[in-house]
Amino acid sequence: MEIPLFPLPNLVMFPQVAVPLHIFEERYKLMINRCIDLDEPFGLLLLRDDADQESESTIHRIGVTVRVVQVDRLDDGRMNILCAGEKRFRVQEFTGRKPYWTGIVEFLEDPRENEDALHSAFGEVSRLYKQATELTSQLKEAEIPDVELPDSALSLSYMVSYVLDLSAERKQELLETTSTLVRLNALAVDLEKLVAQLQGQVNRKDVALKARTNGDLGKPH
Repeated sequence: MEIPLFPLPNLVMFPQVAVPLHIFEERYKLMINRCIDLDEPFGLLLLRDDADQESESTIHRIGVTVRVVQVDRLDDGRMNILCAGEKRFRVQEFTGRKPYWTGIVEFLEDPRENEDALHSAFGEVSRLYKQATELTSQLKEAEIPDVELPDSALSLSYMVSYVLDLSAERKQELLETTSTLVRLNALAVDLEKLVAQLQGQVNRKDVALKARTNGDLGKPH
């Protein structure tokens, strides 16, 4: 299948999530309008960190097809669009770059895996994600939100990979992982580090608050 391609720095897309984009370059105005008119997807790909320019060697070959689900047209043909992620793909061959990149792609799916192992990994990632959310709320002194997580291991692995504050290259590694179980186990390691970091910040905040309170109690009136 040949599709239009949109390489971007610092953005790694995942299936089953949505991302807003601001379209201002002429070539991508053309591409997006074509995709809207034909109701066709395009592919989002990560441009490498050290890339000075777009080339076949600086664009990651594994990305996600997205479809425009909402568009807000602005002055000069610019657009704010909302894109929904659909399928992972690998670029087999770049077929052009004027006015925008195109390529022949093959779609990727995670294989079936042991259900017990997936259930265990699903539970661990869910627990750690909720714990990180609670700790973040404590730090911000905000009400703990109700966390609604996907009900499938695959969907959870995509959602957490997308929302977690990780480097683009780390997210690309997760996207390229061809096992839901391996992806979840990797996310559990990242979440454990995040939880430890957040817990340390909460503890230091509590100590500082107690120190201020003790100081206030000791002041003469």
